[in-house]
Amino acid sequence: MELNCAAIEVIEERHAHATPLGEGSPYLMTSTAIREDSPPPARRSVSGNIALKTVSDLVSRGVRMVLAVVAARLLGPAGFGDYSYAFAVGFLLGELADLGLHMFIAREVARDPGAAIGPLVRLKLAVTLAAGAVGLLVGLLAGAASPRRTLVWLLTAAWLMASFVEMLNQVFRGHQRMEREVLVAVTMAVASFGLGTAALLSGLGALGLAWGLVAGHLIALVLAVALAAQLLDRRQWSSEGAMLPRSFLSEAGPLAVAMVASPLYFQIDLLMLGWMSTPQAVGDMSAVQRVIGGAMMLPGVVRAAVFPAFVASRSASARRRLAALTFLGLMTAGALMSAGVWWLGGPIVRLVFGPQYASAVLPLQLLTTALVWMMPEFAIGPLLFATGQQRSHAVLWVTSVLLIAAGNVWAVPAHGAAGAAVVKLVVTLGLVAGEVIVLWRVRDHLGVQ
Repeated sequence: MELNCAAIEVIEERHAHATPLGEGSPYLMTSTAIREDSPPPARRSVSGNIALKTVSDLVSRGVRMVLAVVAARLLGPAGFGDYSYAFAVGFLLGELADLGLHMFIAREVARDPGAAIGPLVRLKLAVTLAAGAVGLLVGLLAGAASPRRTLVWLLTAAWLMASFVEMLNQVFRGHQRMEREVLVAVTMAVASFGLGTAALLSGLGALGLAWGLVAGHLIALVLAVALAAQLLDRRQWSSEGAMLPRSFLSEAGPLAVAMVASPLYFQIDLLMLGWMSTPQAVGDMSAVQRVIGGAMMLPGVVRAAVFPAFVASRSASARRRLAALTFLGLMTAGALMSAGVWWLGGPIVRLVFGPQYASAVLPLQLLTTALVWMMPEFAIGPLLFATGQQRSHAVLWVTSVLLIAAGNVWAVPAHGAAGAAVVKLVVTLGLVAGEVIVLWRVRDHLGVQ
């Protein structure tokens, strides 16, 4: 209820500062700006968007979690470790293909539903092709007889398609058409789950599972393109006379650095374990990350709803209230989850993944402790971009990744997955403390112009 009140305050402040419609008014909406089937953003509440996104993520993450459990049991720790390494490489390249574009597009469309996105889409295509070339090279580094080579290629293709889907979902999010994002996300998850599970049960192993993900992501990409073409005016896709926004390099540059560092933060443990430890340790950490990924559903849905409302607000007080409620609520949720996993972590791992993953219990307990401050960061971090503090955001993220990598050089060979978890727990605390300090320093205006 409090979060919804904050959203109402955001909407009221937005209308209070609007100028009368007329020539030159920033709120003048033409048929090319908003289609007839596109309701005004003000009709969408934060709580309503959170509800839609929650349903989507419950289904999406739920079926992906079940797929991961089936794969872990049928492939075993070593086979699951090979698959998880390739999955981490593909997922990382998919995240790197963001390059700051996704959040920039969401903000631009939230500010102006008629904004031209053609130049940004073309840049996205170029970045995606470059990331695909990197995936090809990484696969070649694996031995010709290693299953990792083909797995890296397939999962890189799958996650690069998913990255393009996510860019289009940001367009839907900027329009506050959350139902379209939900449809695409659920379609991708269910299709991947059905095809991947069928491949595993048919005895096709990790390669069959990877092909299932490729097909599921391709189906979602086709759907997302069709929905985006229906929502946006053709002029918004046009390349005639269109250039990147003037603010793109200065604003999206630091954001791109942060977007590069962010997936590294989440995947560097798995990659360094793959390089410096055993397939068993990689399998353990992959099981842990599946549980952590499920827990991160909550801050994900909160961020999806809070960010557009935060950007749309013209009131520093409304922004402060929304940020404070988000931070405190997610910190409380993280503390409750951490306590639950410390109490029931052992039974959960044995029940879900099997007794062969017993060594994953301690890393799971350590990383869920980090959720106390990791969950608020996931929702609050993007607000630094909205307040014009993207450079500080980038510096904090790059520093965090470097510290994790340095710590893992010692911790992984000595203590395996548990050592990597301790390093991340400590570094994450410093990351969130730094972001809170940055937001506190600009609390009087929070980027309101």
